[in-house]
Amino acid sequence: MLVLQNELMGDLLSFSEVIEEVENAMIAYEKQEVIVPLRMHIEKGKNTMICMPAWGDHYFANKLVNVFPANRDKNLPVNIGALVLNDAETGEALALMNASKITALRTGALGAIGIKYLTPSDTSSFGLIGCGVMGLHLAAMTCTVRKISTVHYLHRSESGAARLTAFMQSYFPEVAIEASYSSEELLGKTNAVIAATPSPVPVLPDDSRLLKGKCFISIGSFKPSMQELPDEVFKLAGRLFMDSEDARVEPGDCINPVKKGILKETDLLTIGKLITKEASVDVQQTTAYKSAGMAVYDLFVAQAMYERAVQSNKGTQVAF
Repeated sequence: MLVLQNELMGDLLSFSEVIEEVENAMIAYEKQEVIVPLRMHIEKGKNTMICMPAWGDHYFANKLVNVFPANRDKNLPVNIGALVLNDAETGEALALMNASKITALRTGALGAIGIKYLTPSDTSSFGLIGCGVMGLHLAAMTCTVRKISTVHYLHRSESGAARLTAFMQSYFPEVAIEASYSSEELLGKTNAVIAATPSPVPVLPDDSRLLKGKCFISIGSFKPSMQELPDEVFKLAGRLFMDSEDARVEPGDCINPVKKGILKETDLLTIGKLITKEASVDVQQTTAYKSAGMAVYDLFVAQAMYERAVQSNKGTQVAF
């Protein structure tokens, strides 16, 4: 078995290659070429263990990811776990990977794909709410799909601001990183906002005057009790794009607008349909996208990493 550590994994694929693999996964999902069961959640207190299997043509994978919110105060990743990649023909375990890095990379790509398909091509800035590990990768991936000059972030802590600034300077030193001290201030500076928080309540004001004509992407919510975007976003957008059909029954950002009668079930569409051109959208109007994550994205990124590692003789081989 090949063991791929966190530091190595970040160097195996470029941001563009990760985004390409996630788009390939979206197309395969739309064509029903992969098997992706509904993931299993086990909760104890505020902590959650999630089991995420997916089966493709040549490989299958299972990611066990643990979400421990208190890790933020311990200087540990909130999302932590492992992914096992297997040969789809023999069942042989081929690789063991750090699930935190896989999750961060594919989540960053999922957010960037939202920006790519739901904003005008000349978008030059965006707002970021949440400067954790996911937020850092979302910022970098977004700068990969758009020529971004400024990242506006909601300032919550000096440590978060420092992490974001250092991370972005290492990849995009030409991009300005600017703080906003309220969500109202943030909305006044940009027409695209990405939220990556575990907040149970909306992180933006429910005010159409501040929200109209902008793009909103929710990344952080993954339970029915969580909703990052305010109801007014869904009213203005009239539709909500999702990264999978499973999202209909998982995060509050998908469940609540339908439950409240703001949107109909038919108003929820997978963003993959924009890639395959089965659907279209007016990016000059208010747009909304909810990414809840799905195991097929982990699978496609993991298999590409594994193949690159084998080709370049990277990683550590261990007897299993």
